[in-house]
Amino acid sequence: MPKILVVEDDALIAMELGERLSDMGYEVLGPAHSIAEAEAVIAREKPDAALLDARLGQGVSSVPLGVKLHGLGVRVAFCTGYDNVKEAPPELAKAPVFTKPVSDADLKAGLQTLFA
Repeated sequence: MPKILVVEDDALIAMELGERLSDMGYEVLGPAHSIAEAEAVIAREKPDAALLDARLGQGVSSVPLGVKLHGLGVRVAFCTGYDNVKEAPPELAKAPVFTKPVSDADLKAGLQTLFA
């Protein structure tokens, strides 16, 4: 069962997303509500993939964490309330970007692509 790290600063969204991923057969790591929490989870257990809220509390970008995870061989996807992840560097250019609220169908399709 693939392990997905969920990084989302909104506790309700994180909980709901984690439940949906579990229902789809994924093992959920976290959820982490900050970069520091995410790094603590990663130090304990390497995820197969990460679903990152593009903008965490107070405008903190999760893109640097995405770059770090990509460098560790972790598949990365973003979830955002914005139109896109503008500052994504070339190594994350093909990372799926889900627009909140993401439907189950879009989430399933995006994760299938991520793990293909």
